[in-house]
Amino acid sequence: MLRLFICIALAANFAFAAMTPQEKAAQVASFELVWSTVRDRNPDPTMNGLDWQSVHDSYKSRVENADSVDASRAMVREMISKLGLSHFGIIPENRYASSTGKVEFGNLPKSQLVFESRKLENGAGYIRFNEFLDPVTLMPKFESALRDFAKAPGIILDLRGNPGGIGIMAMGIAGFFISESGVQLGEMKMKDTILKFTVSPRAQVYTGKLAVLIDGGSASTTEILAQGLQDLKRARIFGTRSAGAALASDVIRLPDGDGFQFPTASYTSRSGRVLEGNGVVPDVEVSPATAADAAIDAAATWISQP
Repeated sequence: MLRLFICIALAANFAFAAMTPQEKAAQVASFELVWSTVRDRNPDPTMNGLDWQSVHDSYKSRVENADSVDASRAMVREMISKLGLSHFGIIPENRYASSTGKVEFGNLPKSQLVFESRKLENGAGYIRFNEFLDPVTLMPKFESALRDFAKAPGIILDLRGNPGGIGIMAMGIAGFFISESGVQLGEMKMKDTILKFTVSPRAQVYTGKLAVLIDGGSASTTEILAQGLQDLKRARIFGTRSAGAALASDVIRLPDGDGFQFPTASYTSRSGRVLEGNGVVPDVEVSPATAADAAIDAAATWISQP
């Protein structure tokens, strides 16, 4: 089910345009769907202490009187920001435009997977990818890279700037580095169920040193994987504190054609750490102001040590 597994932080761009009567009606209908969806599926039952019905009554008149699509979107964004959770977003309709070479998952906008693997001077393997999406393409590439690095003294997994994606892929990636069956990265708690992020080891598991690079752009599924590997003492984390935006979410289409991303579950790591609002704290702090590859250098130095 899509709502269980989307863990990605999205940003929205807005276009200024006057509304026709049909557009205004669609904006009001979209507002109502956003409000009712939050009412029914928000993972925080306290609604951050808000009287959600009063919030509705306050913002509905403002949306009805908005003079542009952008103004209406901005009001809805302001309303959902009061809930104090990540993974809320209004995705403009033009984000869904088709584009050659891009992949599409469920109701998410299409995106382009970027994957890189190479061997460093000290013999360590280096792997970077930009999102936890398109598993049909990503997982074989990842497995192939690990075969190439089977005898490497260590591997650097660069997750800087990675906003996340499909939550269960954290378990899949972890399975390349963890040989013990049944271990968990953490758990996702929804209103009606709990999803345990249990790792299934691969047939061939890499057992050498593992360094994971993170920064303020590392979010969601990225944080689930990094914190889980840190909790299990399987990886050493380098860089800066991650985004602190680790919630499962869903994306639906609204009557006006926009997308609405909203959180559906809270996440707690294996060690009991709540990542939302806190993020992953690196074992080795490496400021991005020092040099573009400072984190890589620090990780490579650690791998080279006996």
